[in-house]
Amino acid sequence: MKQLLVTILVLLTSIYSFAESDTLQVNTSNLCIEVYTMIPQRYSSRTVNDYSLCLKGDTVVCNLPYMGRAYSTSYSEQDAPLTFTLPTKNKEVQQKSGKKPKTTISFTCHKATITYNFKIELLPKGSAYINVIPSNADGISFKGDYKSEMTNKK
Repeated sequence: MKQLLVTILVLLTSIYSFAESDTLQVNTSNLCIEVYTMIPQRYSSRTVNDYSLCLKGDTVVCNLPYMGRAYSTSYSEQDAPLTFTLPTKNKEVQQKSGKKPKTTISFTCHKATITYNFKIELLPKGSAYINVIPSNADGISFKGDYKSEMTNKK
């Protein structure tokens, strides 16, 4: 009986240390997030289709819906506020390991007089959270699934 308890304790300890060493490795230079939910600041969340955000090297291809209050507008813009292809600046990638590994990507991009601050969180099972804060309007968040060269390293 004592030996059985010792064996169970050893197995539980090894499982815990194995889970602690997980890290999420994602190719952040070639990443595409298919968005299925938008979460505006002032309105209730909504399910959306056919929207995405892709990172290709140092370029962001953004095709996202927007609902919110704009504090100022640029009259020269004819397209949607979150539909653009722009170079990224100040790109940072942080990796958190442990029981809940995640990769966080933050960057900015500029379109005319507007600065967009992006924060993207990638989770191991393919879920992604996007937070966008334009300099001229309310921020908005999105949930989706990402596709990239991903591996769980142990």
